[in-house]
Amino acid sequence: MKLKAVSFIVMGIMLFTMVISACMPPQATPEELAAIEKARKDSVRKANSRYCMKHLSFATEYYKNKAYADALFNYKKLFEYECVDEAMAKNVYVYMGNCYRELESIDSAIIFYDEGLAIIPGDKYLWDSKLHALGVMGDDEAVLQTKIAKYAQFPEDAVLGMELANDYLAAGMYDEAKSLADALLVNDPDNKDLVFIKREAVESTGGDVIGILEEEYEKNPANISNATDLGRELLAVGETNRAINIFEGILKESPGMTNVMKTLVQAYGEIGKTKDVITILKKLNTANPEDVRIYFDMTEAYIADGQLKSAMTWAGKGIKMDSDNGQAYANRAAVYEAVGVECSGAVPDFDDKLVFMMAYEDYTTAKAKGYGKVRNKIEFLKEARIPQSGDWFFNTDGYVKAGKAKPKKECYKWLNRSVAAPKK
Repeated sequence: MKLKAVSFIVMGIMLFTMVISACMPPQATPEELAAIEKARKDSVRKANSRYCMKHLSFATEYYKNKAYADALFNYKKLFEYECVDEAMAKNVYVYMGNCYRELESIDSAIIFYDEGLAIIPGDKYLWDSKLHALGVMGDDEAVLQTKIAKYAQFPEDAVLGMELANDYLAAGMYDEAKSLADALLVNDPDNKDLVFIKREAVESTGGDVIGILEEEYEKNPANISNATDLGRELLAVGETNRAINIFEGILKESPGMTNVMKTLVQAYGEIGKTKDVITILKKLNTANPEDVRIYFDMTEAYIADGQLKSAMTWAGKGIKMDSDNGQAYANRAAVYEAVGVECSGAVPDFDDKLVFMMAYEDYTTAKAKGYGKVRNKIEFLKEARIPQSGDWFFNTDGYVKAGKAKPKKECYKWLNRSVAAPKK
């Protein structure tokens, strides 16, 4: 009997539960609940529309007049009357944040910027205002993270992307910097700054910089900036011939690039291609006829190539262009010295010493005009190459005429210069 009674009680409870459940309305979905809440807010907002417009107008005027505390009072009234929907959010959150920022309550400012961005993430003014506030706080990490979030919202903003890539580099986030630079280079393959960021990121992690530059070069060989960087990197690691091929290609496409010409002069000189050096220097001289340094370089190139008469011609042009330039005289002295070395035997004779004297005189003039790099040359020639008193004693009768002496060797016939003999 007791068991029966229990069974009847259980059945009664089940029947009661079923009746109650049948009477309850079905549970609403989250979407339906959101729609109900929106309808409620719209209704409240409509009922309070007069107050909404009044307080928004007051808040705006106070903000314009920099009365930030009064502006905040009226902005807060908008929330009390449930006025702030998505449309009004644009005119509320950023200005509330700015008010707090101006009142030096940065934490509160950040809260309202974040609330606004949760509603209208596409508002750039909100993002920029938050970044400015974080900058005032000096929170570099938060600034970086906010830029990352902003760029995720505006991936088409190449300027922001470039700024973020630089920030990654400065923060030591090299993988991120390289990845972002790669993405930006797809739409801007000629951007030298992006290539630099990528290269710095790779170099900082011990990667293959030349490989990166070659990859970019193969993609776009017409990118002169990248090609130039590649050539210079190859020169730096001693791959001179490969570098020359790169620079010659650049010059073929852009024959007026004097910086490339100068680099080629250096590269050709390193491997002893003096005739190619001369060819490029002539082009440089045509492009910059007033650059006296080209005359110096041309003199050196002709000396290296063994064309001493041509070297003398260019040295003379340098002096004529700038007779107050000490290096111009040192330049010509180097030619006289090279001539003396070429024509003298194991032991210089009097003819040779006369030519070394010409070099000595020019070096001395160079020093007097402020070119101090020739001091060692002067000392060396004075001690071991120029005529001494004994040389003059034994050779005066055969060489000196009217106080001047000129070498007689066939090797020196083309020199149009004599030296003053010491007075007796």
